[in-house]
Amino acid sequence: MAKRPKPGKCVHCLSDPVERDWDHVFPRSWYPDETPLNLAKWQIPSCIVCNRKYDKIESDFLSRVGLALDPDHPASRSVVQTALRSMKPSAGRDVRDSSMRLARGRKILAEMLQGAEIPLQATIPGMSERWGRALDEQVAVLVPAQSLELITKKIVRGIFYIEDGIFIEPPFVIDFFVLPEEDTGVWTQSLDQFGKIYARPPGLFVRRAVVPEDNTSSIFEVVFWQQFRTYASVTNSSSEQRD
Repeated sequence: MAKRPKPGKCVHCLSDPVERDWDHVFPRSWYPDETPLNLAKWQIPSCIVCNRKYDKIESDFLSRVGLALDPDHPASRSVVQTALRSMKPSAGRDVRDSSMRLARGRKILAEMLQGAEIPLQATIPGMSERWGRALDEQVAVLVPAQSLELITKKIVRGIFYIEDGIFIEPPFVIDFFVLPEEDTGVWTQSLDQFGKIYARPPGLFVRRAVVPEDNTSSIFEVVFWQQFRTYASVTNSSSEQRD
């Protein structure tokens, strides 16, 4: 097991100096069983508080989105099983863990929407009905938009730290986007022409195009389990204010 990083700056909250631990950019439990055994799993230095915060967010997110992934797709088959186990009391390590799994499952089930209750305009592109069922037979899982945003921004910070040793800090800011396919043309064209791919296949594929003038302003496309994607930009907020 890798030693903890020395005290220093947290890649997330930028506190410095703080006690740090390694935070997985793509959580270990999110890697499909089909992931090559020799594939290095990206890690970044995070303060203990941020590490715990993201652990909770990612655990809840996987339990929810895992129920909506394709159970037969190689990139998500085992991830769906992981999500189901996270709500299975018999999979608990002890009584407390079993109770937490039961409570998580009940909460997610209670929040599910069915039929006409489903706000189709709020469905994550790529995660709409894939089995051809009539609307009144469909069931939707609520996935917090803020969680998807925080996870996307974490991946952006992780790529910059791993690739360039850079912390995203003021005046640079990260903006998050979920776009319908018909609105991704400009992003796709730029990424096709200038983008570089960073991948932890088959679960995560990231494309990044960086503006050479400052080596930080950039756009990102993040593809999760080959089924849905998010976008992000890194911009210099002080430049925008001057404009």
